[in-house]
Amino acid sequence: MNKVRQSSFGNRPFGQALGRQEPRTSRPPHQTIDDIWPHYLEGGYFTPENHLHRDYVSRHKVEPLVKAMAEAHPALTQSQLRRFFQHCRAIEARLRSRQASWHEVEAEFCKLDAAAADAVGKSPAKIPSLFCDFIRRNVAAVRSEEEFLKGFLPHFEALVGFGSLHLKKSDRN
Repeated sequence: MNKVRQSSFGNRPFGQALGRQEPRTSRPPHQTIDDIWPHYLEGGYFTPENHLHRDYVSRHKVEPLVKAMAEAHPALTQSQLRRFFQHCRAIEARLRSRQASWHEVEAEFCKLDAAAADAVGKSPAKIPSLFCDFIRRNVAAVRSEEEFLKGFLPHFEALVGFGSLHLKKSDRN
């Protein structure tokens, strides 16, 4: 006599359907900036000679970071990245045209951290926690107009540039 094998649900057809499910695609484990770039931002943006550290604009350091953001869950998109970047460009324009001083725009810059925290805290999250951490750490690192204009902005520009190789245009694509 053949015994009918029952699933843990007690329903053979349902159990068979479960057995035919497509395997789930594995997501990379949750990565942090420290996993990808140990000692990130330690010592600030500049060398002792007051030049921007090459690592903050180099492919070998910035591209793995943005690639991990593109592979995260949820994946960062170009439109999300550009939204944050355009906020920084607007601050830059005000500073360079002398319409405002750093002290007048510093709070606007710091709002990036709150915007990123809000986006990652939504249900479902709108940006990956890795990008939120990038914003959080950089906002904390910038303490002057020079650090913003000559340190953070070139670094963020590099992230945007290398991001065009890895990020989808939007979450609808």
